Amino acid sequence: MHDNPMQKPCPGPCNNAWRRAETLLAETGTEHHITPTWGHPTQCDACTGRARQQVAELPELLTAIHLEAVYGTRPQNTATIHSRPNDTPAWPGQAARILIDTLLGEIEELAADVLTLRGVWKHDYQPHHDGTREGHRITSACHTLDGHLDWMMQHHPAAGEPHDQGNANPAGQIRHWHAAAQRFTKQHPQYDVRKMAPCPRCKGPYLAESRDLRLVDDRPYIECRDPDCRRIMTGAEYDTYVKALAAVVTQAA
Repeated sequence: MHDNPMQKPCPGPCNNAWRRAETLLAETGTEHHITPTWGHPTQCDACTGRARQQVAELPELLTAIHLEAVYGTRPQNTATIHSRPNDTPAWPGQAARILIDTLLGEIEELAADVLTLRGVWKHDYQPHHDGTREGHRITSACHTLDGHLDWMMQHHPAAGEPHDQGNANPAGQIRHWHAAAQRFTKQHPQYDVRKMAPCPRCKGPYLAESRDLRLVDDRPYIECRDPDCRRIMTGAEYDTYVKALAAVVTQAA
């Protein structure tokens, strides 16, 4: 039982397992024992800390992208948030230039939105960047986001929206920018792939250790990556499933 009825479950990735379990409960009546992480009052401390760290890293990531734009050294297989039919830039560094323009535009848009909502800027104020160096614009916008981050995470009108790509939750936007920049600069962490048993629900080879859900007893959740299945198990539940599966195989041998 939660003691503070004014608090709501955090809309961040920390509650992905809980939200999926709640959806399954509503659709099929399947009970679960997953408890949500509560917001303080809207988003939890972990999600707030992660957003602050990502904002702090954005200037350096955009600088790395800028070097690609200057020297045109981006490998052809590097992922971007834009694509061309043959993934070949029309001129060296074009993909990096497009990515910087897109990310910086969205970062400055959120910064302006925050300053307007908080009464620092008037609603009809239009900032001008003529003659302002791009590096200064990046630093200034990220400094604004960092300075107002606690308010954004708890009191922004969209702070309660899930951290899905395309929504207006500031933390979700920051997460998307950071991931896009990491992918482009090849700084996104690569994880070892662990061979796992087939999914007990859809029977597909899509089970994997979750990288965005909270740990249970220091072990990750096991989730099916098939979008039509999305089965979730704790590590202990997966162990029990594998033992039962192994017993069936042994009996059939």
